[in-house]
Amino acid sequence: MKNLKYFLTVVIFLVTLIPNICKGQWIRQYPYTSGLGFYDIKFINKNTGWVCGDGLILKTTNMGVNWVQQTHPATNKHLYCIHPVDSNIVYCVGVSETILKTTNGGDNWFALRNGPVGLGNSYKGTFFINSLTGWIGGYRLQIYKTTDGGVSFDSTYMNMTIMDIHFKDSNTGIAVGGGGIVYKTTNQGLNWIMTHDYYSGSGDFKKVSVINNQYCFVVESKSNSRVFRSTNYGDTWDSIGYIVGADYSYACRFSSLQTGWAGITGNPSQELFKSTDGGATWNLQYINVSPLGWIGPMHFYNDSIGWVAGGNGTILFTSNSGTTFITQNENELPNHFILEQNYPNPFNIQTMISYSVPKRSHIQLKIYNVIGKEIKEIENGIKDEGNYSFVFDASGLSSGIYFYKLQANDFRDIKKMVLLK
Repeated sequence: MKNLKYFLTVVIFLVTLIPNICKGQWIRQYPYTSGLGFYDIKFINKNTGWVCGDGLILKTTNMGVNWVQQTHPATNKHLYCIHPVDSNIVYCVGVSETILKTTNGGDNWFALRNGPVGLGNSYKGTFFINSLTGWIGGYRLQIYKTTDGGVSFDSTYMNMTIMDIHFKDSNTGIAVGGGGIVYKTTNQGLNWIMTHDYYSGSGDFKKVSVINNQYCFVVESKSNSRVFRSTNYGDTWDSIGYIVGADYSYACRFSSLQTGWAGITGNPSQELFKSTDGGATWNLQYINVSPLGWIGPMHFYNDSIGWVAGGNGTILFTSNSGTTFITQNENELPNHFILEQNYPNPFNIQTMISYSVPKRSHIQLKIYNVIGKEIKEIENGIKDEGNYSFVFDASGLSSGIYFYKLQANDFRDIKKMVLLK
């Protein structure tokens, strides 16, 4: 009965907060670094993952609360794809004949290949089905296979630039790439058959998203991108929708058959598109974090928990599917500043903070820990007259007492909230 009352209270509270403007609930996890790009991000479970990019490999073991830079021998290279086999063995590939490997989770990386900058093949995609057997592809129209952990490679010619690779078992895999071409193999990569051909005006397929080793999704890297789906692991493909309004789609990533996101590489650079109907329609999901660069690689643990990465050192995290409610009730405009007590309080993971603005003002809303250290800046900008609410996500914080402060013009108020996990 207590839980039912709590649920009904929350529902009534949310229903009264209309009209609603749905915005993205994404948290920055890595410092803004102008000019730095991340090109791939992969996790082996909810906590442990790696990201690679412009000379960097980072690792987290706590859902991205902390990202630790790892030492490797290719710091002057663009690193395009990273593939963890397990918690110890990880492969990473990049430009100029770069193939890196670690056998201890990244404490030590060594080069299987590391050619001179500007020379040789540039590798864009890699996939390993175990510690020894894997495939690597890139710009030279070749796909390379190893069965000894990268000591040696055999190659097979393919008539496309290979952007991404996925294998569902030791025999069957698909490769996607330039011009919207897809190849499939059923004999361990010895022979490849084209299952999706280039056609006039098609964009590249930079990443493939695979669900249950059966359903595959790709998106064209172009404006108003077309989304394609296969229901038979790449044998046939259907155009299922367009990402209308996307300036230049980098890739899509589905967490389930119905829910997926698409990253944008052009303007507006701070936005994602999301689908909840299997890719048929897409809606803009605004990210309330700035400054941002382009958004590209993504990894989702489930429909709620996920990460996106991209330009300017961007790594963002969501634990609620990227959605919260920032509301403004225009029918009951306030006549003075108000900072409400968060609800619920105490709370577990998420709580709602509400405040009122009587006139157009510059607003600052920040979260602090018990010793006064700033934890998160929620708002820092101009707000019109109205009532606002924000869902604060504390999934990366430990249990304890926290404070939130609203400051606007001569007004300042601080309230206490208690996180119990």
